Amino acid sequence: MQIQYWLDVVVSLFILFYVVVCVEVPAWKIFDQDIYFKIVDPSEIGYYYRASPAKNFGKGFTRYFEHSLLVIADPVNGCTDLTNLHKIPGNFVMVERGDCSFVEKISRCEQAGAIGVIVYDNNPDNRSNLVAMIDDDRGVDITIPSLFIVGSDGFHIKRALERNSLESAIINVPINMTYVPEHQIQQPPWTKIL
Repeated sequence: MQIQYWLDVVVSLFILFYVVVCVEVPAWKIFDQDIYFKIVDPSEIGYYYRASPAKNFGKGFTRYFEHSLLVIADPVNGCTDLTNLHKIPGNFVMVERGDCSFVEKISRCEQAGAIGVIVYDNNPDNRSNLVAMIDDDRGVDITIPSLFIVGSDGFHIKRALERNSLESAIINVPINMTYVPEHQIQQPPWTKIL
């Protein structure tokens, strides 16, 4: 019985290695697990944030983005023409959930030149529930990665930028936290991801 268990473990590891290394499928596609990003600046919100990638649209992360800018969409819901177009090209954009589909928000940001989008829940009291972003079946082709974060994270990030009169935060994404015990991840004190 114990030999069969170890054989199953070895075979599973071999398959995982083959799929990730040889076939070059991103690990997050296999495990469908959350992704982390780190805010580097401003330091007052310099934590690791847990996020849920879009489930069935867009592209996953195929590379690491270091010291990328994260700008807030204007309007913040991203459902109409963006008015801060000069800040978006080559950067990540943060938008608030609500008023239109996830695909519409992310498509508008992509058309403006964004390299990725972070959607935060429109409920500032949401400290724990990540939402599954799914396609709206309109046939829009999204080619950039997108993530969903809880409302408390989004509102704290937005407020910190406003309070410090900053146009953007600096982020690193994605962060590999696979082997870091959850209690050792420096997450925001206001967040309680279940």
